[in-house]
Amino acid sequence: MAERMRGAWAGAATLVLLCAGCTGDDVETVEIMTTDSEGQPTVVTQEVTEAPPTPSGPDAAPTTAALTSTALEHPDGGAVSFQMPETWTVVPMEEPERTDPPPIADAVAPLQWCLVPPEAPPVLDGCSGVLLAMGPDWLPGPAGSAYTPRQVDGWRSGAAPLACPFGEDGEPADAASVTITPDQAGATADPTPDDSEVDLLVTEAEGLPLTSVSTEVDGRRVTYETWRASCSLTEDVVITPQVWHDLELGVLVRDYFGLPETALVVESLRGA
Repeated sequence: MAERMRGAWAGAATLVLLCAGCTGDDVETVEIMTTDSEGQPTVVTQEVTEAPPTPSGPDAAPTTAALTSTALEHPDGGAVSFQMPETWTVVPMEEPERTDPPPIADAVAPLQWCLVPPEAPPVLDGCSGVLLAMGPDWLPGPAGSAYTPRQVDGWRSGAAPLACPFGEDGEPADAASVTITPDQAGATADPTPDDSEVDLLVTEAEGLPLTSVSTEVDGRRVTYETWRASCSLTEDVVITPQVWHDLELGVLVRDYFGLPETALVVESLRGA
């Protein structure tokens, strides 16, 4: 059971639609960018049929679930609509904190929501699912900054170390910020824990994204980035966070665990 729970969220394949074309009268193919188990980008070609095969197995993603259309108010006064599985829930979140000066004096703070699937993954950045942020002037980046491409730890908002998102029994656990007290660290020691003291979630490549590409979705320019993070003490726990930044709509989508439904949400984003 422990390995099944880890497998459902850790090391999941990450898919994003790049382009589509017809190779014949009856067969349509799409090129899909994906990250493999090592977090490296790769492109595969897949046939599209009217009746795709139904996934099977305990960890199969519900890609054939019915979709529902949702619209959220954009801070600029407009709205953005998108589709998501009808079993998912939209949960409003607090406004992100900004620690460095905003780009303009009267910058409008972004709004953010958590799109929560029925079998919710562990909590990261206060979201147990996919984080969707919208703002006309800036979007949440790491450590209270504004998001920009190719940021260190750009897949998350906090600055403090994170605990492994799975407990010893393999069940999901909140990836809370980790600290140790001065008594534990010593009077002159660095209070930041290391991977010999706490089971930490460690981002590879010193926090830089493994993938950072610009593509088009419905004619709009979108930046797509991926990371790979693993637990320092717990073996075989790897997550592949991914981020989409839709420049035209002013939307940032963060998927911490590589859920296959997220690409459908991004592709369906529309100004309403």
